[in-house]
Order: sequence, then C-alpha cells, then structure tokens
Amino acid sequence: MKNVVKLLSFNTFIPVFYPALMLPIKPWRTKAIKMLDFHTGDRVIVPGVGTGHDLSDLPKDVRIDGVDISDVMLGIGKLKLKLFGMDKSVTLNKMDAEKLSFDDNTFDKAILSLFLTVVFDAKKAFAEIARVVKPGGQILVFDHLFRTGNVPTILAKPLDAVLSYSFSSVTRVLDDIIEGHPVTVEKTVKGDPVGFIKGYLLVKH
Repeated sequence: MKNVVKLLSFNTFIPVFYPALMLPIKPWRTKAIKMLDFHTGDRVIVPGVGTGHDLSDLPKDVRIDGVDISDVMLGIGKLKLKLFGMDKSVTLNKMDAEKLSFDDNTFDKAILSLFLTVVFDAKKAFAEIARVVKPGGQILVFDHLFRTGNVPTILAKPLDAVLSYSFSSVTRVLDDIIEGHPVTVEKTVKGDPVGFIKGYLLVKH
C-alpha cells in the first residue's frame, strides 16, 4: 500500500508541486553538479529524473539516460527536452531504479538529486547505481540526508512517519545507504542556505 500511495503522488500533485518547491534552491543544485568532472562523451545516469529539473545544467557533449517511475513526470520531461532542443542527447525511460536494466560498469557519472529520500528502498537503489557506474566514476548525491549520529530523532521521527508514507523520508542516513559499496565521499558542499540539504561527491573504487 505504501508504494501505491507514493506512486500515486508522483503521478498527481508532485509534478506541479515539486518544480515550485525546488526553484529557490536551483542555484545550489547547479553548484553541486559542478563538482562533477565531466568529459566529452561521458555517459551519465539520472535516476528519479522526474521532469528533468537538472538536465539543463549538464554539458551538451555528454550522453544522458534519465529514468523514473512516473509516466506524468516523464511526459513533462520529454516535452521540455524537445522545447530546449535536448532530445538528441538525452533518453528518458520509465524504469524502476531498484532494478535498472543496464549492464554493470556502464556509466561514467550518476546524479542522484533529491532521489535517495523519495525512492522506495534507498539501499536497493544505491546498490544498483554502484553496480552500473564504472570504477573511477563519480556519483553526486544532492539530498537532505544525515550522517551517522546526526539524526534529530525527537523531531524527525514523528515527521518521517507521515512524510515517508506518501512522499519523502527525512531521517535517512547517507552512511547506512552506501555501506558495503566501493565508494568514498570525496567532497561535501551546502545545498541550501541553512545546510539542511547537502551535495556529496562520491567516487567508486
């Protein structure tokens, strides 16, 4: 039932609500993306691509695969790609990020922008990303994730009980999600004026 409610929200109010909510932190997202060391011909995966909010910040000479489970958000994203002439370098497909249909070591970069707190199972989704990114590849995590020992449980747990059911978790811990995978956090930047959101640059060994 939980997954059904989430999927319903991704296909109804979130496509309208999300762009307006995210507009104030757009410059911070752009800054975080610049931590990635892009090269011509890089292949980039963007799970939870939604309506393509971050695609305009990516170089024109890379190949992008965006995936999402929302037909509505993907439909909006495809219209935006045509409008901005990006439909030749970007492919958007409906896909479960917890079961990616890509071979191991396919991508040079991955951009997980406000994704790990909304995906159904963050550990499964990250395991898939770690699988499809090449050794030496970079993974950008831009999200409101905590580090071990920093979760304010008194306030966060009750709020999470409501929000995680229909939209986004507020108590997920980055270290728990990436544990056991060959990745290292190389750099961290603030993702909003107060530092609730952060950009984490990870490298796969």
